[in-house]
Amino acid sequence: METKEMTRYPVHIVGAGPGDPDLLTVKAKRLLEEADVLFYDCLPAEHVLKAAPSAEVIYINKHPEEGEKKEDILEYVKKYHLDGKKVVRLKAGDALMFNGGDVEARILKEWGIPFELVPGITAAAAAANLFAIPTTEIHKSNAIVNVIAYEINDDYAHIRDIAKLFKHGTTVALYMAFDNLKRIFEVFKEEGVSSDIPVIIAAMVSLKNQDVALATMDTVFEVIDRREMLSPFVFFIGEHIAIYK
Repeated sequence: METKEMTRYPVHIVGAGPGDPDLLTVKAKRLLEEADVLFYDCLPAEHVLKAAPSAEVIYINKHPEEGEKKEDILEYVKKYHLDGKKVVRLKAGDALMFNGGDVEARILKEWGIPFELVPGITAAAAAANLFAIPTTEIHKSNAIVNVIAYEINDDYAHIRDIAKLFKHGTTVALYMAFDNLKRIFEVFKEEGVSSDIPVIIAAMVSLKNQDVALATMDTVFEVIDRREMLSPFVFFIGEHIAIYK
């Protein structure tokens, strides 16, 4: 008797957006609804888990234990894929924007496991639209630079390079920057950036306790404390930014 070959589906690495399930893409929502198993590792992704009603939901530690490698974590993904399951690997925002989707895609490729990346709305893109923040403006601000800032070299070389962009009207969006923000702003000032440059604090973007406020480098912490703003934050910095909503 001829045995039917098992169907194996590509692993889908899906951007969950900033957290509001309404901001999932149509494709992401469909894949979640069809998933047999869903792996996630972050707070924003938790808010969209209801979109996967029939999936087995598995939490993955975003920060592996000592000695544990990304490959060890992906072994679970591999197992379910080889068992013929529809596997979704859920990432906050967009999987390729500071979320490790590139590393996981590379490993899956090395293992010969088919995969597909599904775009998601980033926290900065969501904040700009939800709060009507003009991050670019023709002839004034022709660029926006996204920067991850939770780990910074002792010489702050790339922060000094970023400071030079402000004179060209560039808007900078800082992710995961709160713990290093004081020193980052000190470096900006050392590089000649005015302490009065506008800073927009976007907190808990798209979630229930979302908030936004305009500050400067000198007032940002006072504003956060006074308004009792909660992380995660995205900080927009630039001469031409404002809050229109």
